[in-house]
Amino acid sequence: MTVQAMIQPLDVTNKDKHDPFYRKLQIHMQRLGHLIPFQEQLNWESPITSIDLGDLETLKSFRKKTAKNDGVLLLYAKLTKGTIYQHIILHPNNTGIYLPFRFEDPFYMTIKNKKVWIGSSVRLLEELGWLEMAMAEEEDHTVVSYWENLKNACETSVEHTTPIMLQSS
Repeated sequence: MTVQAMIQPLDVTNKDKHDPFYRKLQIHMQRLGHLIPFQEQLNWESPITSIDLGDLETLKSFRKKTAKNDGVLLLYAKLTKGTIYQHIILHPNNTGIYLPFRFEDPFYMTIKNKKVWIGSSVRLLEELGWLEMAMAEEEDHTVVSYWENLKNACETSVEHTTPIMLQSS
């Protein structure tokens, strides 16, 4: 299975109080201090591009190497949230959304009994930058390629103020 990053508007049919996803996300953005940019600056209309990040096995390897770079085991980092790489390790990164606004921790919302993870593409880009030296020394070229593709997706998201929608296929 391959993970794809689609840099495109959120799939919201009605931006009103009747769309539960939009309403819950609007409340979270208000709590985070991003309500006005979320409503007025976010790209709601034009898809930008899609980027194939890599396969799920490479994602697992990338997350393990990220945790190791932080000096913790991946399982420990997930359970205790004891890592500086919150967006790489806590967000599943094979589904979910990254928004082009800066906030520290990823979160999830439950919509129709399904978890939807939300992260910050700005913060994820920072975390990916912290891995630059580790990736320069990495021998597994698929992990380096995954890192580069994810970094490219984040840069595009921030540049175009457009969400990243992740999906596995």
